[in-house]
Amino acid sequence: MSEGSRVVVLGGGPAGDVAALRAAQLGAQVTMIERAELGGTCLNWGCIPTKALLATADLLRRVRRADEFGLVVPEISVDFTKMMARKEDIVLKMRGGVEGAAKRKGVTVVRGEGRVDGDAVVVGEERYPYDHLVVCVGTEPSGLPGYDMDHPAVLTSNDILRLEAIPQSMIVVGGGVIGCEFASLFAALGTQITIIEILPRLLAGVDQRTTTQFQKMLEKDGVNVHLGRRAEVTGYRDDGVTVKLDDGTEISAEKLLVSVGRRSQAAGIGLEELGVEINDRAHVVVDEYLRTKNPKIWAVGDCIGGLQLAHLASAEGGRAVENALTGEMIPMDRTVVPSCIYTHPEIATVGLNADDAKAAGYEVKLGQARFVGSGKALGEGEPDGYAQLVMDQKTGLLLGATIMGVHAVEMIHEVGVAISEGLSVAELGEIIHAHPTVSEMVMDAAQQAVGVAPYLS
Repeated sequence: MSEGSRVVVLGGGPAGDVAALRAAQLGAQVTMIERAELGGTCLNWGCIPTKALLATADLLRRVRRADEFGLVVPEISVDFTKMMARKEDIVLKMRGGVEGAAKRKGVTVVRGEGRVDGDAVVVGEERYPYDHLVVCVGTEPSGLPGYDMDHPAVLTSNDILRLEAIPQSMIVVGGGVIGCEFASLFAALGTQITIIEILPRLLAGVDQRTTTQFQKMLEKDGVNVHLGRRAEVTGYRDDGVTVKLDDGTEISAEKLLVSVGRRSQAAGIGLEELGVEINDRAHVVVDEYLRTKNPKIWAVGDCIGGLQLAHLASAEGGRAVENALTGEMIPMDRTVVPSCIYTHPEIATVGLNADDAKAAGYEVKLGQARFVGSGKALGEGEPDGYAQLVMDQKTGLLLGATIMGVHAVEMIHEVGVAISEGLSVAELGEIIHAHPTVSEMVMDAAQQAVGVAPYLS
């Protein structure tokens, strides 16, 4: 145990917050440097504000269907200003929680742009020496070459959270997680959405069956989807933009959201001069223990590449300082990392999906249970979706799951626990689940895979 070691954490997002707090628990003298607001992208520009807005959109969808539930509701309208203010209140409350935790643990918080200089991080005129430096500088939204990213009609995922009014129409360039979440949100608010994706399907990383089903549901909500297409902006106007696709189609909209990924902020802050390797995507190169090539410098979170998920970043932050301060080196295991997409309906995955399992050489057997067979899902008016488990036919082991539908992001974790514990699909199916719940679809899918589901086999 390195009691009293000086730990400097560069970045105050989900990775940095946890790294700093865990280092303080281990007895280190901790300084956390953040150039903007504590909580990073997730709390201020990503997970938290978008989920607050999506909660409003989901409620709006339900209220519009109130007559199905036997309720008479007057015509509903959206107070967008109040909706955005609620989002800000939630962000401020969460940010206050981070600040309070840092204060309780004795973490010194420094506001400002940090640059690594030898054995210290420099902010302004002050030097903050370290025995261990944890780099977690995160990412920023990527622009697109040839696009005027300063034009008021062209938005990044940060800009869209500053909108003062609901756009009548919006083009979303990029059909990944961010693009689909915002498409889901604004479609519910009445915006005419067009998604343009260069790949042949939406949501790369999710299996083909699920993305196909999800696209149909998006289109049912009025979203237009163009796959395998490039888009060039051909006109900028005071009231919007026009794009031309490579098949000749022209589309005009009031706003254009560029959601083509995020870029690391690790290059050019002094790391390279200390022997830290930065790859061609500006990601910090680390080993399985989260060490860089400089033994005093560790890196975690989005700036090292891979899955850009707040919960993974937090886990990496904790693991890095434990390895640095305890001397007990434990590799970072990313076998079981749930990934959640907060569209309507929700999509959640863990482990291998069906396509990836087949590509990895497994003899795959799927277990499936559709939400239309769940009394709880029907009662909530959300019959769309399914739970799909991936089983290794030879061993019967559970390899992964994809769940699409209501409460999917809450349901996925029991599958993660089952994979971590090495359960077979049959063993998962033997665990009694409460009825009626949507979660029992996991049990039903497991039983269906092994041929013992009373209703499905």
